Amino acid sequence: MWINKFFFLLPIVCMAVFSTAQMVPSQPPPPRDPSDCLSSLETVPDCIPEIFRSIISGQIGSIGHSCCHAFLGISTECASHVFVFAPFFPPTLRDHCSRQH
Repeated sequence: MWINKFFFLLPIVCMAVFSTAQMVPSQPPPPRDPSDCLSSLETVPDCIPEIFRSIISGQIGSIGHSCCHAFLGISTECASHVFVFAPFFPPTLRDHCSRQH
């Protein structure tokens, strides 16, 4: 009796598994190394500490012009991977920095 149920449910379970696996959107691969993304920020003295102080304090206005320029140089994908702990920060900082120009 249970064998009949097993053979009846097995194709249904397989179809469900394979159909949901195909519906998952493909995501771009993460950057090879987060430090590659931050290389432009590292060239500006105190830029990375300015950014992290801004995240902690919640005040983006303290980030200087040269740091903003360097931040605008990194890709959106890179910023989202580096600042995964603060997902709303990169778009907010990008907006702030683009208005500074």
